[in-house]
Amino acid sequence: MRLVGVLLTSVLAITGCASPALIPKPPVQHPPQPAFSQSAPAIAPEDPSTVVTNAVAITASYADPGESFDTSRLLNASQGGYAPMRNLHWLTGQAAQMSSMGLKDIRIDHVFDDPFYNVVSVDAAGAVQYDFSRLDQVLLPLVAHDITPLISLSYTPGAFADSPYAPPGSLEAWSALVTSFVSHYRDLGHTGWEYEVWNEVDTLHWEGTSAEYNALYQASATAVKSADATARIGGPAAADLNSPGAWSKKFIDFIAANPAVPVDFFTVHSYRAAGWETVTQAREWLTAAGLAALPIYVTEWNNDSFMDKGPGQGSDSNSSINGSSYTARRLFLASQTDAEKFFYFSPVEGLQFDRPYNGDLGLVTVDGHRKAVGNVFEMFSELESTSLPTTVVGPGSETQSVYGLVTKDTADKTATAILWNNTTSDAEVALEVTDLPYAKTNFTSTVSVVSAARGNGFGDEQLVVAPAYPSANENAAVADVTVHAAADILSQSVRVPAYGVVLVAVTPTDEKAGVKPTSAEPASTNIASSTFGAVASASTSVEEPANGWAVAGLNDGRRHSFEPASNSVRGWTSASHPNADAAESVQIDLGSSRPVDTVVLWPRDSQVSDGRGFPDTFTIQGSADGVTWTTLHDAESYNKGQPVTGAQTFGFPAAEYRYLKVDASVLTSTTAEAPDYSFQLAEFEAYRNGHENGGFETGTLDGWKSQGDAEVQSAVVRGGNGAVIMTGEGSGISTSVTGLLPNTTYTFGAHVKPSGKNGSVALEVSDFGSKAKSVSAVSDQWESFWVTFTTGPKNTSAELSLSVTSGKKSVWVDDFLITQAAE
Repeated sequence: MRLVGVLLTSVLAITGCASPALIPKPPVQHPPQPAFSQSAPAIAPEDPSTVVTNAVAITASYADPGESFDTSRLLNASQGGYAPMRNLHWLTGQAAQMSSMGLKDIRIDHVFDDPFYNVVSVDAAGAVQYDFSRLDQVLLPLVAHDITPLISLSYTPGAFADSPYAPPGSLEAWSALVTSFVSHYRDLGHTGWEYEVWNEVDTLHWEGTSAEYNALYQASATAVKSADATARIGGPAAADLNSPGAWSKKFIDFIAANPAVPVDFFTVHSYRAAGWETVTQAREWLTAAGLAALPIYVTEWNNDSFMDKGPGQGSDSNSSINGSSYTARRLFLASQTDAEKFFYFSPVEGLQFDRPYNGDLGLVTVDGHRKAVGNVFEMFSELESTSLPTTVVGPGSETQSVYGLVTKDTADKTATAILWNNTTSDAEVALEVTDLPYAKTNFTSTVSVVSAARGNGFGDEQLVVAPAYPSANENAAVADVTVHAAADILSQSVRVPAYGVVLVAVTPTDEKAGVKPTSAEPASTNIASSTFGAVASASTSVEEPANGWAVAGLNDGRRHSFEPASNSVRGWTSASHPNADAAESVQIDLGSSRPVDTVVLWPRDSQVSDGRGFPDTFTIQGSADGVTWTTLHDAESYNKGQPVTGAQTFGFPAAEYRYLKVDASVLTSTTAEAPDYSFQLAEFEAYRNGHENGGFETGTLDGWKSQGDAEVQSAVVRGGNGAVIMTGEGSGISTSVTGLLPNTTYTFGAHVKPSGKNGSVALEVSDFGSKAKSVSAVSDQWESFWVTFTTGPKNTSAELSLSVTSGKKSVWVDDFLITQAAE
């Protein structure tokens, strides 16, 4: 858990001696830091002086019956064969982030070629063995977050051919592998998955002929269906429908001539395109072949397929190429085709994983920060199930340079409009929705923006990993919340920035008319980050930056280990020892005394040493002067000396420390073979929480009161290894927070994931010197929500609670945090 808070307590001190190797150096000058963690300041509006050359009117009628609008067709992504896939936590560590963006299906390829998951091996007797355990670590966490894998059956294991792109030497052996794979997940209860045979058969990824591919497809499809009759299968996933060799056309002809061969969908990729001509042409070919009803899946799409254009390019920001407005427009156009599913390439970037931003195509950076385009996906996830006919009048409307879509949900009496501007100048959009069901009730319009200034994390930190999650402008900002007096029409002027996207959500309310104040989303800020000038030191350190090892790697923001590669990112390692009983230590100098109540240690987690090198016996200590140390956590036989998984979080009573140290006295081996004992970490982080157990990493509800059905579990978490599940109306948890300052503004936030939209959950703050304040959420994906409140002149505490207010389904909640408003 990466939690930050604002509890103010006195320094706790226990007399002790500093390790000689870690005696602090003379004070150094550090960049200034806030006295304690703060919410980001409210984001300034777009520059009103920006030239507006587009004036557009967009109108729709709520009374129109409209047409079905299924966002699940659009909100899918395809993960490529990046080197970081060899780290089994890199993709799944972003499962909650991908859920919050609304992703439903994620296509996974490279499942069989050796470097990634090592599924196939041959034993000493020559028998073929299968091991799906590594794939389990990737696929099952996605499923736990309601994300369904689409499996690309690729490529050839080394046991079957000399090249991963060559046809397998034996179709019988390949069929047995596919059957075993599908059966493995069927037996775990996962049936009805979708499978695609190979990836980009028309490129260097396939070294056989089209006839050999068709034979491979037939063998694969038969194997899949034999293991799971409810599974769906398709191909050929050509990179270009019109590539030399007519691969797609030959596949269609093969399927048409062999009706007994199972096929449930036709797949193709679409790059360097503004529209969806690929879908139109594929439908024509399928119809001509007598396959008019066969669904079309576009299993990779983007404006281009290049992933190394440099920081700020690609989907890094709201650029004109691959950026926000391009993506919004193309998602809309996709909804107007008859293709069944579209998969954006890719959810998480990773080609140049040693850089915070690198011009890759992902929705999320390799370090877990959302890109501008990721906000566009979340905006589409908030659209309703019925689209209304929309009239657009003004410059650019013919080419849809400035355009919009209006949707509605008559059951909830809500409407949502998404507007995009694919031009170099701001647009002033006159949005009008008539015949609304609000003639007798007030209604709220909430405006969220993605632009060069908002919803664009690249603008916060470009050359370093941002120490705050989220960074100040990472998520789409709420620019305006207005409560309108009862009326059956919304008429609102909306500024849509150049290459920007705006969402306008309209809901009924019983609040009084007027403009409502907005507050920034609370953020978890790592005060141990080198970005703030914090300095790491160690008792011993292997300094091999070229190989990814350096003491500076302890607090550079890189939470995962990627190796082997010329640009490896490993973290820090001590010297190696022949025995476990060896003392090693690491220390962070924050530069000045700071309130701290949480330390997070990220283990080295690449496959070659996944979770190893984490100490067996250790203490975590804090000091204000480097001489007198307070023990914050004492561990013996931690995790029984076995490798750990994911962030290891340690909470303790808040106090002010300048130095934080981990003293290890019993080490673990970094290999499964010959013992080689070292202390290794990918990252050392420190936070100001607000609650010692705000992320439930203790595995208990320590520090919380519960009511109804509420308990800690580990199957579905946003981060770390624990989260609370609450089931049924009236269930909830609450806690008291003390040590607040009077007459001071705070923000209390949490992250929730309801199991469906037929219920709601409420976050409430009370007993702080004024009327209780609350906010509700209704969603089927992870989302953050928060309440901002100001303590009274004599109030230094508050009661915080989260409860299920309606519905019988489950709600997961994780990562509570409190921040103080920026001054």
